Amino acid sequence: MKRYYVELTGVGRSEVKCEEINEDDLKDDEVLIKSEYSLISAGTELSRAFGLKKGFSYPVRPGYSTIGRIIKTGAKSGYTEGQRVFANCPHGSLTVWKQGNTVQEPMILPLPEDIDPKEATALNLIFVAMQGVNLTEVKLGYKVAVFGLGNIGILTALLYKKLGTKVIGLDIEEGRLKLANKLGVDTVLSTEDNIRKLPEFDICVDVSGLSLVIMSAIDKTMRYGQVLLLGSPRESYETDITTSFSKVHMKNLKVIGAFNQTIPLKPVDGSKNSLQNNFETSIELLRNRDLEIDKLITKIVDPKDCQKAYYDLMYNKSENNCIVFDWRSY
Repeated sequence: MKRYYVELTGVGRSEVKCEEINEDDLKDDEVLIKSEYSLISAGTELSRAFGLKKGFSYPVRPGYSTIGRIIKTGAKSGYTEGQRVFANCPHGSLTVWKQGNTVQEPMILPLPEDIDPKEATALNLIFVAMQGVNLTEVKLGYKVAVFGLGNIGILTALLYKKLGTKVIGLDIEEGRLKLANKLGVDTVLSTEDNIRKLPEFDICVDVSGLSLVIMSAIDKTMRYGQVLLLGSPRESYETDITTSFSKVHMKNLKVIGAFNQTIPLKPVDGSKNSLQNNFETSIELLRNRDLEIDKLITKIVDPKDCQKAYYDLMYNKSENNCIVFDWRSY
């Protein structure tokens, strides 16, 4: 069988390639998935596509958020042919995949038929936002500031709002501000002067991954407040950090790292913080239209247009949020 897949061939370069796979080589715990849609990550994936984080080598196959149907199963996979699933596999028309035991491993989660498969491609983004929100202590009436209104920033703000907090989102892109506002988030143009005029917040969330923004978040967190680092810092930044560290110390701030790949796949005794629980909660949020993912999806494109899709997400952020690949004709 022919498998088509997206490959990053170098910094800022990508293309669709083709290879042969043998469907008869399935191991007992594996399944063959025919992809329907897959979503480009505008964070981790873009950092690979444009070499923002050091240490990446090329070529590499990107992507980790695919919706498809199982068309063949191994003898002990536990899945059935025809079953629609979410899988954290790379962009491709066909994928041999299996269920792992931790979030660091391959993952397959059955997707209910009443959930729109295009919207479900955003599940990984929801997981990231939910992981951060769940790690903070939230009370009704808390004031929350979210720095960075990309997809995860908007989802984070909406989840905090659902919990009864007063949320303000900040960004430098007008398009993102307007979209977040349309979805119900009060927004502020993130200029130095505007940030200076803001009050302090119970929780400040950085979703940008920029060290300068993290310092602003620390500055705007009130005494005994929480600073949530939801973005992944990737770019070097030189400054005197003593002032920020002093504020963390003098204001008794709690600084929380929220890397999504650290929680267990299944619930453990004494904690509901698991990927399985987050998945089930996310499905209900989609089903009840609490998260309107369709408004975040800018466009659905043919994978052969991957180069333009990456450039649109990287250099035209005002007009592009989520871009989804359509694999149905491959």
